[in-house]
Order: sequence, then structure tokens, then C-alpha cells
Amino acid sequence: MPTKYVATLEGVEHELEVEEIATNALRIKFGQNAFDVDVRRVGRTSFSVLVGNRSFDLDVIADGDDLLVASRGGSTRVTLIDTARRGHGAVARPQAGGRAEMRAMMPGRVVNVLVSVGDEVEHLQGVLVVEAMKMENEIKSPKAGKVAEIKVTPGQTVEKGELLAVIE
Repeated sequence: MPTKYVATLEGVEHELEVEEIATNALRIKFGQNAFDVDVRRVGRTSFSVLVGNRSFDLDVIADGDDLLVASRGGSTRVTLIDTARRGHGAVARPQAGGRAEMRAMMPGRVVNVLVSVGDEVEHLQGVLVVEAMKMENEIKSPKAGKVAEIKVTPGQTVEKGELLAVIE
């Protein structure tokens, strides 16, 4: 039986169904589309994913209720909520609550800091730009709030998991 989720991606909710059909094989329904996917863990947070004849290498890091997903094409934050756990009439959490620590999803170099300590930011507003694997990725605020800390400067290299900024 498939597990149903609400996936929030770039602030937009999508219906998602995931069903295990064999070892390492999933059937994923995203909206009206269905995909058979082969997923293999290749590292602590790294996965190799085959969809048809296309291959993807992903790093997936849990950050509270969110997942930070990074690939060669960039990175994004996804909130997955199991619809069975939402309860009747519950609303999906549109943004992180409390203190939100923004961490590097992969090694890279800080290209730009778009905000200053004390600035008010909106949910999904750009906070930093980090270059990783020859791609510039805008790191967006997981919530509306105030910038409490900026731990990096332009030109600084960062390691995977390193604290970049804190939003309260």
C-alpha cells in the first residue's frame, strides 16, 4: 500500500505517493505522473537514483522536518508530511518554526551574503549564494524571521554540514 505525502517544494504543495514494489525499487506518483525508481544508498547521506535510463546522484540531509536535497543541478529544501500523520483538518507546516540553522549541503565556496545580522527575511528569501560543483546555489530562508547570525563571508570555503547562518 502506498504512503501518501504532501511535499512542499519552493513553497508549493504537491501530492506524492510512494510505494515499495521490490528491494531498492519504488513507484512514485507525483501529481498525475508515475515513475518506477531504483534507489541505492551509496554513502551515509548519498543516494544513486535511476529513473528509466536517467541517473541521479543525490545527497539528502535531514534538517528538522525538512530534507535538504543536493545534486549537480543545485540544491533545494523539501518538507514531507505523511498525510496519515497530519490528522483531520490539519494544515501542512508551510515553513520551519523556532530557530532555523542553515547548513552547507556540500563543500563549496561562499559567493555572496545577501543579508546582514538583524535583517528581517521572508520565507524562501535568498540569504546566501554558495558555489558547489561549478554551480551557484542560492540558499533560501526556511522561514520568515530575523537573521540572528551569519557565520561566513564571501570567498570563504565551507565543508558539508558547516553552519552558514541562523534565522530566528
